[in-house]
Amino acid sequence: MADDKIKWHPAFAAAVQLELKEYKDDLEFITEYQLTDEPLRIDVLVIKKLKDIQINRAIGRIFRKYNILEYKSPTDYISIDDYYKVKAYAYLYKSLSEETNGVDIDEITITMTSSKYPQKLMDYLKNKQGAVVETADNGIYYIWYILYKEYRHRDTAYSIEKTEG
Repeated sequence: MADDKIKWHPAFAAAVQLELKEYKDDLEFITEYQLTDEPLRIDVLVIKKLKDIQINRAIGRIFRKYNILEYKSPTDYISIDDYYKVKAYAYLYKSLSEETNGVDIDEITITMTSSKYPQKLMDYLKNKQGAVVETADNGIYYIWYILYKEYRHRDTAYSIEKTEG
């Protein structure tokens, strides 16, 4: 039947398990792992209609074309994991555009909002990510040089495998 879709992931997972069979007691294999129970949602997405419009409010001065805003309630705070989650939203938004490379990654900003200063996150970004923090206004901070910079060390690895066929 032409509409039947071949399920490649289980076959690929079986091949990986076969390749790593001598380590089977040390590894756990999960096929098609579901990342979230709920649909992923950006709290607020602000899209600038005109490129050269200048926003003269501290919260929007750094806006580019696509601006992802994450809000934390007064009883919540912005954690290091929240930073990575919202960063993932930016990458997903970019990668899920209608055409390949339809959203320029350089045109995306992230704004995270909380009633509490995220001290642990700020320390992490400055010390581990090399971020530069600039006070823009009372309670508003711009964080530069981190959105697309990956913290690189030998333990962070990407693998691209060429498959046969």
